[in-house]
Parts: sequence; C-alpha cells; structure tokens
Amino acid sequence: MIKCTFFNRGFFEKFTITGHSLFAEKGKDIICAAVSTVAQHTARFLEKKGAKVKIKDGFLDVENIPSDEFSQIFVKELLETLRDLEDQYRKFIKVEVKNDEN
Repeated sequence: MIKCTFFNRGFFEKFTITGHSLFAEKGKDIICAAVSTVAQHTARFLEKKGAKVKIKDGFLDVENIPSDEFSQIFVKELLETLRDLEDQYRKFIKVEVKNDEN
C-alpha cells in the first residue's frame, strides 16, 4: 500500500509518500505511476523554491515547504489528486493529514 502523509501547522510544511501499491507488476502499475508522476512533479517544483527533497525507491520526503501561496497551492493540488486516487483505489493508497496548530 502507498501511504501519503501531509503535515500541516497552519500551512503544509512537509509530506511523505512511502510504499508500493502492488496493484500490478512493476512497469504496469497504474497507481504507482500516477502517484509517482504527480508527487515528483510537485517535489521538483518545491525543491526549486527551497524545500528539501529525498527520493529513494518507494520513498519520497519533502520538508521545509515554503509557506508562500503558490507553494501551498501546489501541495493542496497534490493532496486533492491523491485523495481522488484514494477514492478510486482504497485498497492500494491511503492519504492522511496530520494537523499541528502549535
């Protein structure tokens, strides 16, 4: 299962995506392909804005996301897209937001 966790403390400061969907064999897994594409696109943009990005097989971590409006819009769109995928493929992807207002 792919697990997507977003950390929000009044703005999105970090997100982590881990795992594999195991929907199909490597190279034919449409869920992994969709998640990887949209998440890496967002990570690449945020890295150019100063975020710290770590990518390994089955792991993406983006920290220090800028709080500017445009960066936050990118993260919110990623979250919305991943939730759409979760609605369609609940056995293969889980999305959560952890709120910390402190």
